[in-house]
Amino acid sequence: MTACSSSNTPPPAASAPASTVGSPSATSAPPSAVSSPSAAPAPSSSGSSPSATPSPSGSAPSTGASRPAGECTTGRLSAALTTPEPAAGSIYATLVFTNKSSVPCTMTGYPGVSYVAQNGVQSGNAAVREPGTITTVTLQPGGRAKAQLRDANGISGYDPAQCKLSPAEGLRIYPPDRTAALFVPWKTEHCAGPTVHSLTIGPVRPG
Repeated sequence: MTACSSSNTPPPAASAPASTVGSPSATSAPPSAVSSPSAAPAPSSSGSSPSATPSPSGSAPSTGASRPAGECTTGRLSAALTTPEPAAGSIYATLVFTNKSSVPCTMTGYPGVSYVAQNGVQSGNAAVREPGTITTVTLQPGGRAKAQLRDANGISGYDPAQCKLSPAEGLRIYPPDRTAALFVPWKTEHCAGPTVHSLTIGPVRPG
């Protein structure tokens, strides 16, 4: 170590580290490379300030595409029935749900289905669930999901007294896990006897 000088001459300007300080906007690390804490940082020629340092990517707001789709509520859906087709004593039709909202939604499981009489009251027993694979179906705006509906074609082997063949005005449809219903017109006759469970419905699947 050299002896202290009696002169008050300041240290040579060449030892100042101003030339090693980078632009604040080019890095997120603090300027710890400055060797002399007493030296004032040189002004930036670009005029940028530390506040211009980009924020971490984790703080960026999420986009709508990253949000999971909510469940399809009854108000988001419309329902329709394809033309019923008879086959081997039964009649088949496809129940079609359409997402009429502007956002995606999901459906999982079985719809609730029953016949409705002219007075608006349920006629006969509700549909029995047909075994099938349960999957979650995502409906984009305007997208569809479907479920297979089956019933006996008229009396179809039932005793008339047991069948109690009755007219129906249509179907009351509950989307999966919903308590509000949709109505699909379908004028037909069906077995409304209390011991008859001929109406069946399958799980929803992509449509």
